[in-house]
Amino acid sequence: MPITKSLGHALRRSFHNAFSHSVRLAAVPTALALAAAALLCACGGSDDETSSDVSVSSLRLIGQQVLPRRMNYQGTTVGGLSGVDYDAKSDSYLFVSDDRTTTDSSNAPRMYTAKLAFDASTFSAVTFTGVVTMKQPGGGDYPKVPDAKVADPESVRIDPVNGNYVWLSEGDRTLAAPARIIDPFIREITPQGTHAREYSLPPMFKMSADNTGPRGNLVFEGLSFSPDGKSAWVLMEGALLQDGAAPTTTTGSASRLTRFDRASGQAAAQYLYPIEKVQAAPVPADAFTVNGPTEILALSATRFLVLERSFSVGVIGNQVRLYEIDTAAATNVLTAASLTGATPVTKRLVLDFETLKTQLGGIANLEGMTFGPRLANGRRSLVVVADDNFPTADSPTDRNQVLVFEIQP
Repeated sequence: MPITKSLGHALRRSFHNAFSHSVRLAAVPTALALAAAALLCACGGSDDETSSDVSVSSLRLIGQQVLPRRMNYQGTTVGGLSGVDYDAKSDSYLFVSDDRTTTDSSNAPRMYTAKLAFDASTFSAVTFTGVVTMKQPGGGDYPKVPDAKVADPESVRIDPVNGNYVWLSEGDRTLAAPARIIDPFIREITPQGTHAREYSLPPMFKMSADNTGPRGNLVFEGLSFSPDGKSAWVLMEGALLQDGAAPTTTTGSASRLTRFDRASGQAAAQYLYPIEKVQAAPVPADAFTVNGPTEILALSATRFLVLERSFSVGVIGNQVRLYEIDTAAATNVLTAASLTGATPVTKRLVLDFETLKTQLGGIANLEGMTFGPRLANGRRSLVVVADDNFPTADSPTDRNQVLVFEIQP
């Protein structure tokens, strides 16, 4: 979700500062990364040990790269990086861009492939290697706002069975003229961008101009395949209108985590995800705020890492926390009339990114997360990426920020 697009580009720029960053674009993967890739046998996706659970007690920051503002790659403007997945077979990464307006760029919605050069002590470079333009089911590029078929890409994963790319769109719910009521979707494309199939959504996810269904810009945001490759888990960023109010600085909210059967594309179960309250008071006090999950990553059949991102106008940067959740004791609400009385998933705080704010020069709009290759010490790596919202100047709020961590088991 581009958290500040609804406020307009002028408001985004109110937090402009003099931060300046660069990324070395000509680097090649380290010998360590290449050696690790040779040992991996998965068809694709982010989990290189599908037969075992992943334990996460804490994270150790290895480093960061911040891409140059509005960097050009193969005639496209790099930005809006809302999701990332690691392909163990090729030791490369897949990013999805949520470019949906002509003010973002003139390019069609797309994905990027890239190499990341890091080891246990240093993260030295991001090197882009290709562009994939997503095609509509009937062929052709996706259009831009205000077209009724516009897509809002928010997450991408590599299908663990066939190697295709599965991605989410939030849809649109703009009631002001010209009104746009566009349903969210989960679609699969080939690595060349051709549409392959679409998952079937329960009726609750259908957009409406009435006070039911998803809120605008608060729909599908996180996607992860289960370690066994049989399920795709999809997490909403905000509450359905019938499920209650959005979070405030004093109260939290609730969204829904849905398990889809990968083979059939049908929803199989659903759980209540409790959203924390907005973490910082806006300035002025009645200004825009938002808080909600932006990505999910499977650790086992029931446990997941979840990024939860808070933003408040007048507060520089974003307030982001990483949680571990567990669905084991949660109530299946897929066919329930309401969430009343449902037992939510459990949550455990793994990392408050505010503790890294000074070290990193600010926390941007973190929206993507994936496992990377194992490090030389045998521990897993974790890659987190931020959506810069396509502004024209650098700031601690709006940056294409890529972070790499070592997972402490």
